[in-house]
Amino acid sequence: MQDTATALQELDHILRREEAQCDALAHNIQRERQALRTLALTDMAEVNRQRAALLDKLLLLETERTTWVVRLADRWNLSPSAISLSVILERLETVEAQRLERLYTGMAGKIRALRHEISINASILSGLQMFIGKGLNVMRQATAPLGLYSGSGEPREGGMGALMFRQKG
Repeated sequence: MQDTATALQELDHILRREEAQCDALAHNIQRERQALRTLALTDMAEVNRQRAALLDKLLLLETERTTWVVRLADRWNLSPSAISLSVILERLETVEAQRLERLYTGMAGKIRALRHEISINASILSGLQMFIGKGLNVMRQATAPLGLYSGSGEPREGGMGALMFRQKG
């Protein structure tokens, strides 16, 4: 790995790209919520496609950040499982490392907030699914045969010629 200053610049670049992806994901989540609220379900396919692409990019950036940590751990002759990004930044004790630690901590907070926002959208979607399911059930019941019989006792599909209702029970 390069010298510490170059390594920190590389980390800064990774974290800034991750932060930009988090911001884009937050925008995507708000678009999804708006589509759910207005029942613009045709927009959902595009929102979901964009979400998948954003999550793929975030995964790549996370892998890049993890690789950075592994390389630095190797440089310091430490096991990668024994060290984390936060520990590295605390050990460096430079102003730049402190700034990057604040950036990383802020991004972790953003990610927690994004997870919460996604869970809200999931709740809205679940509520919509229940509402639509109940609506479809009501429609099915409303369009089902009425169970009416003619004077001769034959079932009829409609109520126009029926003389009596079928008794249940």
